[in-house]
Amino acid sequence: MKVLFCHGKEGTPNGTKATMVKEAFKNTNVPKLTNSFETADFLDDLTKVERLAKRADVLVGSSRGGALVAQARMKTRKVLIAPAWKKFQVVPYLNKDDIILHSKNDDLVPYEDSIKLVDMFGCTLIECGHDHRMSDKKTLDLIKDAIKGELR
Repeated sequence: MKVLFCHGKEGTPNGTKATMVKEAFKNTNVPKLTNSFETADFLDDLTKVERLAKRADVLVGSSRGGALVAQARMKTRKVLIAPAWKKFQVVPYLNKDDIILHSKNDDLVPYEDSIKLVDMFGCTLIECGHDHRMSDKKTLDLIKDAIKGELR
């Protein structure tokens, strides 16, 4: 399985979630994305993500990376982790097979934003995690299961 993982604004290709995904799925690409709120940087990253997504079986994105994955015009299965789609004014492109993992205690990206995605697209929302970081062991295990397609 080929996985494309997009880290968040403060993340890196060597962050906790990115490292876990690379270790669990050997064929994982984690590009270096900009750590910016600027629209031009977001659009540059979106171009990069859409190009790399053509060779992936699953697109995974956390926070800003989740916004990028949500906006990517691909029919590839998507796993969004606390996606900051509203913060980056994204027009989501999702479907009922996509999965969102989000904590009700997230203090950076409102949980209600993920509920809106479920209402609009019928995707699955799994409440998990202790905060926006989504890096506790149980949540990391859920992320792995979502990538494998074992959650619905």
